[in-house]
Amino acid sequence: MILRLMDDLGIERAHFVGHDTGGGVGLIMAIDHPERVDRLVLTNVIAYDSWPIDDMIALGNPNWRSKTPKEVADFLASGLPDGIFNKDRLTPEFEAGIVAPYTDEEGKVSIIRSASALNTNHTTMLVERHREIQSPTLCLWGVHDPWQTIRDGERLAREIPTAHLVRVENASHWIPHDTPEIFAEEVLSFLAEA
Repeated sequence: MILRLMDDLGIERAHFVGHDTGGGVGLIMAIDHPERVDRLVLTNVIAYDSWPIDDMIALGNPNWRSKTPKEVADFLASGLPDGIFNKDRLTPEFEAGIVAPYTDEEGKVSIIRSASALNTNHTTMLVERHREIQSPTLCLWGVHDPWQTIRDGERLAREIPTAHLVRVENASHWIPHDTPEIFAEEVLSFLAEA
């Protein structure tokens, strides 16, 4: 889908900034389509066997289809505090934004289907190919992430020849929201080097 979108828009190469599952997509793009990736930013991404997390495994159970969209959204919201270090950033607006796609029947079914299809094969099959990534890569990591731990960021930075790691203290999984100023500064500085 990304390749088709790029082709449709006439974009030959682009910078890719990926967070969480988006980072897994960025890894795939940089490995399988290196000619399309200029620079790569990976922030608390899924890698190795860190995915799916327990909440997503639970959502993958077909029994969730009998739940209401509100029950699914409430379940998703209940896990958000684990991914935010700066609790003052855990606002009702943030919560509403994260769960918004899943507050109707279509969204509920979509996330349950997505959760049931997740497995570590998508990321573990890439491990031996991380060394093939030639795009300059920034691994920007919230060090307090309980799901995509700093160990994964350190490992990615070792395995990708062009990577360097920036550890962000006082940040967890949702680093773009947890420390937006640091996130923006690091990403913009890295992309400005292009």
